[in-house]
Parts: sequence; structure tokens; C-alpha cells
Amino acid sequence: MNKGFRMVAFDLDGTALDDEKYLPEENRKALAACVERGILIVPCTGRLAIGIPQEILDIGVRYAVTVNGSTIEDLQEGWVLDRQLLEKETALEIVTMAQRQPRVMCDVYADCRGFSEPRYYDHLEEFGISPVIAKMLRETRTKIDSVTEYIRRPGTEVNKINMYFSDMEERKQMMERLKRQFPGVLVTTSIMNNLEINSAGASKGPALGRLASMLGIGLDEVIAFGDGGNDYSLIGTAGTGVAMANAEEGLKEIADYVTGSNNDAGLAAAIRKFILSV
Repeated sequence: MNKGFRMVAFDLDGTALDDEKYLPEENRKALAACVERGILIVPCTGRLAIGIPQEILDIGVRYAVTVNGSTIEDLQEGWVLDRQLLEKETALEIVTMAQRQPRVMCDVYADCRGFSEPRYYDHLEEFGISPVIAKMLRETRTKIDSVTEYIRRPGTEVNKINMYFSDMEERKQMMERLKRQFPGVLVTTSIMNNLEINSAGASKGPALGRLASMLGIGLDEVIAFGDGGNDYSLIGTAGTGVAMANAEEGLKEIADYVTGSNNDAGLAAAIRKFILSV
């Protein structure tokens, strides 16, 4: 059933990528078939642009919504089309608060780069981070002595703060504290043991809407895929929202359709159903 889609927006971790962080061949073929039909494929991720796997970029990606909607980028031209930043003082308060908790790992995306201190970077597994995630983090972070000193530098733009927890009760308490003390930020999750803190205006759905508007694409011409807590606005904004079988139950409830899991190339299955079947 082809509804005239002009854009396929998709989350990466838990959606387009399997649990080992690889792109299933079926997903690659389905996305490539969309590109061949002139349909834009747009990664919408909590990652930085440098964290988008090359195998996805090589399919034919031009635009990306990154850092949970903090940034909209034209990757081919190297342009940032839109930014939604955290206030520096707010970022400093949150990072300082997290650093006082010995069992909380905290790092920062700033100036569209990832920064982590040695006490975290060298000990990721001690914070409940799986080897697969730890590998990805180390590949996308620059190790520096002081994140707070970097934030204080003139001109620094803070995109997002990441936290990882080995204790889920501590994670719950931190989420409640952040929402209570910092009403001007948006707290979401992408995996079971993390928190992601953005400015209130940084969310995948509104960013997708702004990008579609820039390109003259109606939201009814957009299909979006997601699985995690940071995908609710994405699924809710697109004309057709698809949740993965491995998605949070709440996301499945608001989605228009539930496809297979990320490990079973559910993205490709839904693309075949909604786009390639005609």
C-alpha cells in the first residue's frame, strides 16, 4: 500500500540496526530501493552525525536529524540547518550534579562532538554499559580531562548530556530530579539504562516536522520508524508511525503499525508493505 511517501525517517539503535549495531542486509536493500524511487531516507537518531554508520550513509543519505532533534543537518553540503541547544549554565548544573554520583556515567555532546572524561571513558563497563555500546561510545567520544571546563569555553554550544546507570532505581530518581529541578529541559531514553537530556525544543518529531517543511514535504508523505523513549514524538509527528516489535509498549500503542523486531529486519518488512508493494 503506497500512500505516496516522499520521506522515510528512521531511528538507528533498536530500529534500523540490530542488537550488534549492524545494518541487516534486508534493511540496506529496502532503504536503497527507496532512494532509487526518489524517496528521501532520513536517520533520526540520538547519535551525533559522526555516529551514523558509513554503511547507512553510503545508501544515499543527505539529511539527518541528530542528537534527538537538537540538530538538523545537510550531510552532503556540511551545513547545520537548525539547532536547539542547552543553556550553558543549565548544562553545567546538570553535569556537576551527575558527577557527584559515583555510580552514574556522564558525558556531553557539544559543538557536534562527543566528550568524555577518563574516569568514565576508561571504565564504561562499570556503569552497566554492554560491550557493544561501550565500543560505540569509545569510537564516538573524545577523551578530555574536564567536560565542565570545555563547556565553560567561550562559544561552546551544548547539544546533549548523556547518562548511564548500573542501578535502575538510581536512574529513576535521577529522571524525577531532573524533571523537577530543570523544567526547561527534555529528558528521554533510548536504551534501558540511560537518560538523554536535551533542550525542551530538541525532540525528533518537531525536528522532523521542521525538516519536512523546509523541503516542502507534507507530514502525510512521511513514514517514521522507532523503538525507544526518544521516538514518541517521531512516531506521533509522521503521517504514518511504525513501531518495532521490540519497542516500548507505549510506543506500540500510539503507532499506526507494529512491524518485526530490529533483529528480524522489521524496518525492511514495513518498507516493503507500505512503499515497495506497488
